[in-house]
Amino acid sequence: MSRTAKARWLIAVAVALCAVVGALVWWSKRDPAPYALRDTPEVHLTVRATTSTYPQAKEVAGEAELLLKVYVQRLRDGDAEDLADIGAPWYTGREAAARSLISTFGAQAGHPVEAVVADPVTPGLASVELRFKNESRQTLDLTRDNGVWWLAIGNGDPVKP
Repeated sequence: MSRTAKARWLIAVAVALCAVVGALVWWSKRDPAPYALRDTPEVHLTVRATTSTYPQAKEVAGEAELLLKVYVQRLRDGDAEDLADIGAPWYTGREAAARSLISTFGAQAGHPVEAVVADPVTPGLASVELRFKNESRQTLDLTRDNGVWWLAIGNGDPVKP
């Protein structure tokens, strides 16, 4: 093999290696959640774990914070289809359930909301109490699949994705 051919081969291997390393870094840094917070409307949500001697509530509060913020934002926005999209994909009737949630709690979502995450009874399931400014409260059930938290809205089995 000539020097020129060997140099081209080494350059090709180096470029391929850089591409693979770059793809692995990108893959490890990506957020596994298929939903994201939008720029508007603004969300005023405080998430905290219930007072507990167990660390699981704090862990779930940190992991589910994005979902809860997205929920309050979609609730405030009033689009049932967008709200249904953060419901567990294996549930049915998500859009009808989302319309009901918007009707009941949508007006309160524009004010500061506090989310209190309870101690999880089992891994992958969580309960969150939302406390709205007008003193109304809502309990949300969350379910997790492959590291992603979802709302348990509609009809389905939370442990059977």
